[in-house]
Amino acid sequence: MKKSLLLVLLASTTLASSIPAFAQAQPAASDNKIKTAGKKIGNGIMWGPKKLGAGLKKMGNGAKKMVGK
Repeated sequence: MKKSLLLVLLASTTLASSIPAFAQAQPAASDNKIKTAGKKIGNGIMWGPKKLGAGLKKMGNGAKKMVGK
């Protein structure tokens, strides 16, 4: 009983001391880093489909020139 009570008190004290640290406002620089990283990942994922789409568009324009339209 004493061990479990000690464990509960220790856990609650640790949690209570960590909450103010999480509640502090994050600096704007870290938000910018996250946003920049997200954009780079998104651009990396979409690189292939963009290149494929641009190639298909050029093929379509080339076909129009061959037909004479």
